[in-house]
Amino acid sequence: MRTCLFAGPSLAGVAVPGTIHRFGPVALGGVFRAVEAGYRRIGIVDGLFGNVPSVWHKEILFALSQGVEVVGAASMGALRAAELSAYGMTGIGCIYRMYRRGAWTDDDEVAIIHAEADYGYLKLSEPMANIRFTLRRMRRLGLLDERTERTLLVRMKALHFSQRDRHTLAAAAMDVAGRASTALLRGFACHYVEAKERDARALLAYLARPPRPPTRPRWTFPRTSVWVRQFEERLAEVPHLPEPLRGS
Repeated sequence: MRTCLFAGPSLAGVAVPGTIHRFGPVALGGVFRAVEAGYRRIGIVDGLFGNVPSVWHKEILFALSQGVEVVGAASMGALRAAELSAYGMTGIGCIYRMYRRGAWTDDDEVAIIHAEADYGYLKLSEPMANIRFTLRRMRRLGLLDERTERTLLVRMKALHFSQRDRHTLAAAAMDVAGRASTALLRGFACHYVEAKERDARALLAYLARPPRPPTRPRWTFPRTSVWVRQFEERLAEVPHLPEPLRGS
């Protein structure tokens, strides 16, 4: 059963089994083209947004309607899985569960800026999700109190996702903790929680296992006018899948 994975910075530097074809972050048309190419299991970790149209919910529904297993985790995959779990998309990991139960509702919890494929999708900012999990671990270890944790979270959350990095965290820590900020930042580095990578690795492990028997949903795929216009009448405008990334 052909399997592919859309992943970028959440799995930067992580090897993918040769049985799984790896592509970069998914965008509009990626899932549709994967179905078209014959993939029957599709994993979604990272996705593009902003200057590039994001993967449509509708194309994931199209894949599910064709009996394709679609699994999401960590970033864009967690968001789409939480939104489409009722329709059969499988979600994996802590981040997915936070969105699924409504504890998180903002997509900026997982948004980051990163380098292009030629630079290994190097992460250039800190995801709010990782900041939250790291500060919570530090509080449980007795390295900071609840008030400091809460204040730092408010300060970092107020920033645009592209501005969340170790420098802005250091500035916030200095304002909140003063001279104790040095120890706080050292603790942050020592106890850093790679929540997105952890969930992405769990998805990778899931895809490496034997697939579950294919099933078709009981609902009927809604072939709306918007779908027809983009994926039938204007399909030529949808990018084709590139070659899988080297080393995947």
